[in-house]
Amino acid sequence: MPLVRVDLHADLADKREALSRAIHDGLVTGLPMPADDLFQIFRLHEHGDLIYTPTFPDAARTDIVYIQILLANIYQPEDKQRMYDAVIGNIVDIGIKPDDVLIALTENAGSDWFAPSKDWAPRSAEVSA
Repeated sequence: MPLVRVDLHADLADKREALSRAIHDGLVTGLPMPADDLFQIFRLHEHGDLIYTPTFPDAARTDIVYIQILLANIYQPEDKQRMYDAVIGNIVDIGIKPDDVLIALTENAGSDWFAPSKDWAPRSAEVSA
């Protein structure tokens, strides 16, 4: 269940829906995950709020879109590379340069996630003395 946070300048606000689809489709294409596993947060910023180096590493940035992906540590390196390629390819298709994107992936254990279903009921906790 990836959780995606996207930080971008306010003048790209009209691209949020397309970015959402581009990122999610890239995740589904690259990782073995279901298509209905969609959790994203978009944050808009004024110019000057997002700081970046225009040229690192060997880039020609004119803007920045930060994409943070938090997911369980269950995917292989080749899955992640396929996901990166798919996400960037989709983002290029909506008119954002690949140089203007930075993806940061953080992994944690599957036990670090909790999304109760409609049938959730609390478990009785045993307290040891």
